[in-house]
Amino acid sequence: MNFKQAINTNAQLKAVYEHLIIKTAMGRDYLFNLEFSTDKDFLEKQYELTQKCQKFIQSIKDNDKMLLECVLYDIHNIVGSVNLLERKENLDDIGLFEIKAFCLSCGQLNSMLKNLYCEEFVLDPFDDIITLLDPEGTRMRQFYIYNAYNSDISRLRSEFEKLKQTDSPLTANIYNQILEIENNVRDKICTQLRPETARLKNAVAQIALLDISIAKAELNIEMNLVKPVLNADFIEYTGMFNPIIKESLNKKGKNFQAIDIKCTKQTMLITGANMAGKTVVLKTLALNQLLAQFGFFSAAQKADICLTEDVLQSIGDNQDENQGLSSFASEILTLNNIIKQVKTGKRYLVLADELARTTNPIEGVKLLNGFISTINMGNSISVVTTHYSNITADCRHMRVKGFINKDLKAPIAISNLSDNIDYSLIEDTTNTTPTEALNLCRLLAIDNDWLNRCQ
Repeated sequence: MNFKQAINTNAQLKAVYEHLIIKTAMGRDYLFNLEFSTDKDFLEKQYELTQKCQKFIQSIKDNDKMLLECVLYDIHNIVGSVNLLERKENLDDIGLFEIKAFCLSCGQLNSMLKNLYCEEFVLDPFDDIITLLDPEGTRMRQFYIYNAYNSDISRLRSEFEKLKQTDSPLTANIYNQILEIENNVRDKICTQLRPETARLKNAVAQIALLDISIAKAELNIEMNLVKPVLNADFIEYTGMFNPIIKESLNKKGKNFQAIDIKCTKQTMLITGANMAGKTVVLKTLALNQLLAQFGFFSAAQKADICLTEDVLQSIGDNQDENQGLSSFASEILTLNNIIKQVKTGKRYLVLADELARTTNPIEGVKLLNGFISTINMGNSISVVTTHYSNITADCRHMRVKGFINKDLKAPIAISNLSDNIDYSLIEDTTNTTPTEALNLCRLLAIDNDWLNRCQ
């Protein structure tokens, strides 16, 4: 799974991606092709580069930061032109201009990044290529076949300018001579550039990585993300938050309540009232795992993460109208596919929301017990939410703390309901689910006759 595939299947990751300020086409290509990684060394290197870029951009003046952004925005992806050179095709003036401008930008970036102190971002200055493409030494971002390339071209161009004002039959002849010389010059330039394609591609990769590392660093500052610590056995967050939901709440003048959570090989079963944030917990766990294994920082005050092969989810309505499947059938097939992958013995992060909620409670409890027991046979880390009671499978029971004030007076606006809920996770030894549904209906001022008949 690469990053582009991931954002097409995870709305929250896509929302985070939309906050990234990527300046170059090669940076975007790099990110889209980035694989969900289980390579600890690779990920720690990604974190290190992001951390260095964050320290750097926080240390420079706003004007210097703006100039750096302008240089990055102005860099074109020259891979297409380089590929043409490798295929022994000649570039036109536009392709040669792009390579010249790219090489000039590398020199600019080296000057701007001298205090970054990161060898991965020390770029080739390409003095030899610049000299080749700028024989007059102007250092201007333009390219044409300069007079300096050929001793005859200046004379022919001068003659052509004079003759084109007349009807002389020599005009076309001189023009063709100029074209032939220009084509010969391009041929020689491209011949000299071909051995340098590896250098150019390496610089493209460096700039792509620089662009993404700076974008990640800016995201860290904007969302207050933290560098994760990679471990071998568990997933633990102190002050875990969902940056997308947090941003939405902050715009409304509300705060997002961060939570602490530790997930191990023993399945965690979370219960809680309706609207108690259980689904948000699962979505945030999924988002943070994806972020960490694509080389991003985590949405938490502190993050300890073990690497997994993938994030396997059953969250939300699984109804597939195109295949004519009910919500229940689609959910069961999704869960069955999860079990098949878990049974391979590889470690996954498994997240299942309100498992078997669309069937009757008696069979739902059986399916939930069976699912947890089967998942426990593998090597995965799993978190499951439920409204069902009497779960006998081996799991760690947790509960969302719930309503802060049991004496709340109705009616309460649904937009203010979250202000009265404590989303903290606490150990639950009762093996019963909270009975908050009727209380919630009362607070929302649901019809009294209906509530009075709920006996």
